[in-house]
Amino acid sequence: MISKIIDGQYYYGANAIESTFKKNVEKYNILHLALHGDVDNENPENSKLFFTKSKDTIEDDILYNHELFALNIPADLVVLSACNTGIGEIANGEGIMSLGNAFQYAGAKSLLLSKWEVHDKSTPELMKCFYSNLKKGMNKPKALQQAKLKYLANTEAFYTNPFYWGSFYIIGNTDAISLKNNSNNTYYWIAGVLFILSLVYLLKKYKSKH
Repeated sequence: MISKIIDGQYYYGANAIESTFKKNVEKYNILHLALHGDVDNENPENSKLFFTKSKDTIEDDILYNHELFALNIPADLVVLSACNTGIGEIANGEGIMSLGNAFQYAGAKSLLLSKWEVHDKSTPELMKCFYSNLKKGMNKPKALQQAKLKYLANTEAFYTNPFYWGSFYIIGNTDAISLKNNSNNTYYWIAGVLFILSLVYLLKKYKSKH
């Protein structure tokens, strides 16, 4: 669990809703969204992330690309450990039209994205090691590289196929993120706190209903 590595504000299950995200997104320096994503290559503005379904009468718990463009997201790092978050078609003069591109437009300095559907077994292991490496002072690409190498060194032969570990990549600022104790030596300081939404098994449940 990432919560054992970095102190932060964690939202799971029924609390992982769109309105909570929009209310808090400007407060945090690291955002981690473990959500299912869907890329619409024909209409990139309709690419989206699925939050837990709620009874909210204002939000529909589906965050569309065009909504992200209207938000202010000043985070140093956004981690989208979801399905296909970095895939999109090339548009004239605009580069990759994807969910990752929308987060950058909204102000995110760097992102960790996935090129294809992530796996339930390997992704938690990779993410845990990635954050541990960030905490050690590694820059973002190095932290991800070393997480992949450690995964390969410790996993079963079947799971060494690149499908299980090769999806993730970093774009944007590559600097390290300082994770130091605050003055009270109680919490790890991240110029805010880690913000993580939802769990993989909840995403599967949500997808099965649609």
